[in-house]
Amino acid sequence: MSTLQQKRPKKSSPTYISSIVSISLILFVLGLLGTFFIQSTKLTQSLKENMAVQLVLTEKLNESDRFQFAKQLETAFYVKDVEVVSKEVAAEMMKEDLGEDFLATIGYNPLPDAIVLHLNAAYSNPDSMIWIKEEILKTNNVSAVNYDEQLLSNITDVSSKLLFTLLTIMGVLLLISFIVIDNTIKLAMFSQRFIIRSMQLVGAKRWFITKPFVLRAIFNGVLSAILAGLLLLLGVYLFEKYIMDVEVFKDYFDFILILGGLIFTGIIISLISTFFAVRKYLGMKLDDLY
Repeated sequence: MSTLQQKRPKKSSPTYISSIVSISLILFVLGLLGTFFIQSTKLTQSLKENMAVQLVLTEKLNESDRFQFAKQLETAFYVKDVEVVSKEVAAEMMKEDLGEDFLATIGYNPLPDAIVLHLNAAYSNPDSMIWIKEEILKTNNVSAVNYDEQLLSNITDVSSKLLFTLLTIMGVLLLISFIVIDNTIKLAMFSQRFIIRSMQLVGAKRWFITKPFVLRAIFNGVLSAILAGLLLLLGVYLFEKYIMDVEVFKDYFDFILILGGLIFTGIIISLISTFFAVRKYLGMKLDDLY
């Protein structure tokens, strides 16, 4: 009896380890791209919101009118913050920049009273600035609206091209990921084809047969995403310590967002691939299984 037990062949088991490792590495690369995408978006947003728009106020406005107009601008949906700069303050700032008292030379202060706006990133672009400028000039409180048009145009163009390139690469990588993960899972499921057929022959329903494989696919997707997240944290730590002294994840929300995306991607791809692999073997003839 013991001799027979020793000669009995072992049941084949799916290569779940290789599947999890493959999915983890692919999700890790996706996580790197996602991190770069988020950081690029934040950098672009910061550049746009830090860009100053100077409103040259008309001379008819007194100090009270200037602050009242500034309060009015603060309520505009496209404005991030407002700063009132009087001609006296502007003169002091210019003295510091020039390193000399230019007022003593010319005998008067030629600088106008102004308000400096910082716009919300969504409206800090050439198209929006056209109608924002028109709206501000309609108030008759402003004689000119000054900003660096070329710089704004360059920031908008570069950010648009960069984000489009990143989205394209991520789309292509997602397609490649699906193909690679799909083939990996199909290879793992290949060793289970006879177990699937045996369950089918004893009268098990399709969902009863599919359910454990689907649950396993969800578990593998979550585990792969967690491993990819840990690899991403390690990669970011090494980058910050040995390559560039920057803080990639300034708050945990960015990492949680990326990890959530990795978990969702891992589950969906594993789930779809496993489901169709099981359905494929359920519909195959017995001779085709060999």
